[in-house]
Amino acid sequence: MVNYKEQAFEQVLHDVDLVLGTIRGDDLERAVGILKPGGRIVSLVGPLDTAFARARRMNAFFTFVFGLMSRRITRLAKKKSASYSFLFVRADGAQLGDIARLLERGQIKPVIDSVFAFEQAREGLEYLGQGRAKGKVVVKIK
Repeated sequence: MVNYKEQAFEQVLHDVDLVLGTIRGDDLERAVGILKPGGRIVSLVGPLDTAFARARRMNAFFTFVFGLMSRRITRLAKKKSASYSFLFVRADGAQLGDIARLLERGQIKPVIDSVFAFEQAREGLEYLGQGRAKGKVVVKIK
């Protein structure tokens, strides 16, 4: 685990297969450095890419614009024989089912810092706001 307030992730992590998350800007570019050849960066908030435009059957103009938006990160990734893609997250039962199966098989291992009952949601948000969580802060509904 990396405490991003005390350590730069690129000084701790190396030869990573996949970077998946809500990183953008300088952090996204630094993440390229921790990938091993053939690795992937999948961003939920980074620049849109041409694959995103094509998958949604957007016209050539949008494909071009999204290509320009992601040009720098795509080139940096290619220099490491890696790849970059943008993932648009949507409410999709089939996709959530796939994720649940990955969790059940232990292929995805979330780091959970703490769990709060729904009645303690305010305390959970306050704790999250302190910036000391070393993983996900969960509010349990049931």
